[in-house]
Amino acid sequence: MERLRKKLREIDGRGYKAYASLRGIYKFRDFDFEFLRIQGDPFATPSVLKLTIRNHGYGEKYIKEDSRTATEDFVYRRLFETCRRESRRRGTGGSGSISVPDPTQAVFSRSAISLKGESLVAKFYVGLPAQGRRILGKEAEEMLFRKVPKIAQSILFASMDKDSLDSHTKLYRCQEELREKLKEMDLVAFIGDGSVLPRQSGISDFPMKGGKFFLSPKNLRVEIELKCGSKVVGMGIPKGITLISGGGYHGKTTLLEAIQNGVYNHIYGDGREWVITVKDALKIRAEDGRSIKSVDISNFIRELPNGLETEKFSTENASGSTSMAASISEAMEFGTSLILIDEDTTATNFMIKDERMSELIRKEPIIPFVERIKEMKQMGISTIIVAGGAGEYLSVADLVIVMEEYLPNDETGEAKRIVKRYPSEFKGDFPPLKKPVSRIPLADSFSPYLRGKDRIKVKERTIFYGGEEIDTHSFEQIKTSSQLRTISYSLRHLFNLQRSKETDLNELLKRWEENVFRSGFEILSGISPSMFYVRRQELAMAINRMRKLKIQGN
Repeated sequence: MERLRKKLREIDGRGYKAYASLRGIYKFRDFDFEFLRIQGDPFATPSVLKLTIRNHGYGEKYIKEDSRTATEDFVYRRLFETCRRESRRRGTGGSGSISVPDPTQAVFSRSAISLKGESLVAKFYVGLPAQGRRILGKEAEEMLFRKVPKIAQSILFASMDKDSLDSHTKLYRCQEELREKLKEMDLVAFIGDGSVLPRQSGISDFPMKGGKFFLSPKNLRVEIELKCGSKVVGMGIPKGITLISGGGYHGKTTLLEAIQNGVYNHIYGDGREWVITVKDALKIRAEDGRSIKSVDISNFIRELPNGLETEKFSTENASGSTSMAASISEAMEFGTSLILIDEDTTATNFMIKDERMSELIRKEPIIPFVERIKEMKQMGISTIIVAGGAGEYLSVADLVIVMEEYLPNDETGEAKRIVKRYPSEFKGDFPPLKKPVSRIPLADSFSPYLRGKDRIKVKERTIFYGGEEIDTHSFEQIKTSSQLRTISYSLRHLFNLQRSKETDLNELLKRWEENVFRSGFEILSGISPSMFYVRRQELAMAINRMRKLKIQGN
């Protein structure tokens, strides 16, 4: 402690770069701290401080595997609140700031908090104080000797509301147990009665005040007894093909958005605590202009003009239909058991074609998705589609849910009667659906280096990686830029894995998952406090949209 105090007094008033002399580990009474990175000036990204707390007090029940993520999430939320409370401006630029990213409504594992064995490790940003570019040593001393110990104290077990912590970890265990139950019950999603699905706005993840409570139709209602001691009641969506329909502004997209976000667990008060979806569910949409590299889209598109090959299709500027064909083919390649689609964000010509258009257009390379959806079900891939105008899907749906004023009704029987009354005569003659083709990405084509320097950065919804700019606006299940930061560091890890041992993309993603599970976020970046959990699905989406990506054999 005194060594640090002496250094701060020695550099008081000197140029900002003298802060670099603070590197090292400092021992306080109850914790150690270390600067993992020290900023070059007060306007740069803040420095990163790491606390290692001894005798944190969290017992085995909080650290064991089925509770640790929830415990770390609870501790992180306390860290976020304490940092926000203790942060204040102390000079120029970011001087005096103390922060970690907003925790969001979802429960994630994060790089800022790690609770293993006897050590609790916390990382956060600190803006080292300066006036202009002159060090404010006394202000820095006050931050590091008064504010940092308060932060350390705030995240100890002794400082926690035990009842709230126990409720938080129990809810998480119940949610995970329910997700496992879905498999046993042949369900792909569950929406609990009493859930509040609407959000405050299109840019807010908080529940709408006064939002209508969800109530399941009687014939779709299931009761599930959980070993954690809870019983949940709600609507179960079975494996197969589900169509969600209804009039405009009646909640069909709201229901789908809740389902797509149900791949994550949510905190008490969110309204979606009991909206649980299989973890590998993937939302697909049209993406005009995306890059596609050697993807077999022949299941959906055949014999393009000018002799373009669809079994190894590549383009720098995909159309809506080719982008959807590629996204679904890629999802089949890297693994998903549930595809989610909203007709408002699709290419209509990819989704359907009626007999009239088929009569008019004789040379059509597109095999409509409606013609493939049953074969995908036979392959073990379920689909949930929101459609208010594509009546062709009534013919293939196993379940039809109609939303009226945010409440669901099972209209499967009525849909079947309508199909009998208005049969569709259109039926294409298509080859059978093929299993996806594995692809081996060439490591050097997704290198993080640009002119010899490691270039990784995230700005809003764009990942800057090497010489690439990856637009992630289509990654609808990404909740925060912190997940994009995890993707960016994970791409670098994939690059290193592929250089050491060349494998196909699916195996490469599996190796990444195993490494992160075994070693944590440290294996991606030992410094960043800003990484949140991501799924292999979004990581695969990122690598598949890289314009410099090259595939072996092409």
